[in-house]
Amino acid sequence: MKSTSKEVNAFFLSTKKAIYVVVLGLSFSANAQSPKTVLVEHFTNTWCSICASKNPAMYQTLSNYPQVLHIAFHPSSPYPGCVFNVQNMAENDARANYYNAYGGTPKIVLNGKLLSSNTPLINNTTIDTALNKNSPVEISATELLIGLDSMKARVVVRTTGITNITNVRLFAGVAENPVNYTSPNGEQIHHDVFRKALTAAVGNQIVLPQLNDSLVFEFTYFINPIWNVNAIYTMAYVQIEASKEVLNAVKSIRVLANSLNENNENDFAIHFNSITNQLVVASYNFKSNTHYSILNIKGQVIAAGDASTSEITVNNLPKGVLYFRIGRKVMKFVNL
Repeated sequence: MKSTSKEVNAFFLSTKKAIYVVVLGLSFSANAQSPKTVLVEHFTNTWCSICASKNPAMYQTLSNYPQVLHIAFHPSSPYPGCVFNVQNMAENDARANYYNAYGGTPKIVLNGKLLSSNTPLINNTTIDTALNKNSPVEISATELLIGLDSMKARVVVRTTGITNITNVRLFAGVAENPVNYTSPNGEQIHHDVFRKALTAAVGNQIVLPQLNDSLVFEFTYFINPIWNVNAIYTMAYVQIEASKEVLNAVKSIRVLANSLNENNENDFAIHFNSITNQLVVASYNFKSNTHYSILNIKGQVIAAGDASTSEITVNNLPKGVLYFRIGRKVMKFVNL
């Protein structure tokens, strides 16, 4: 299958009602806000010596927060020779200009807010302050490899809490992690390198759906031969139009083609019971021998089993943001 590298081949949206049922006396709230994922947008340059001196400490800090998402853009200023910028100058520069961050590197944008240029670039206190927040918006993303040269990404935006926010922007883009390259500034490993936008570089304007409704977006793109197909993924996030505040963000999970028809994706919902530390699965019509998997934020399967079990104990799983998957439907929850 061939598709262009600059245009999204498939892009559509539709609204769908989410299914909520009562299980063992537990009801799903009509205003159950979702955990908010912290997003770090990093503007750097492979010719920038200051970047080389500050980036390692930032990566070390972020390594202590695996639940925090990171994406690195490479604008052409102050060094237009940066290889990652040359490969996609227009979109890297547009993303920097969106935050008025063009003109110097390194710079950090946390959840849509441009931070002051400090040493270190970001610290534990700043991240800790941003953690453990809720959002009225939930976002999930999956991707499917098509043949050898194309990828199909699917992003679902769902309103889970009552809000007066309507006009937002959805950004979706391809990133690669890691990229091994000895750059002019001496850096050898480059993390979460932005490769191309699937929406506009500044995001597409969308209107949030009604409470408990969803918008579905699908994108098909050509895999550039210089990318490592096993290291690319889709990053997606929703931002308030006026303030640029990021409402929620997600890193995609790769799915298998034979899992797509396992279940209708509207057939189940989940609820985390913090009292019993169990994940409650609600479904109308699971097929026999339907399997679930639980993944960490890196997309690694850390648990699996029979989905007909209505309560899944998660005491032995890592704390923090995890993902529950049946077929191609993925739902995020926080293991407390």
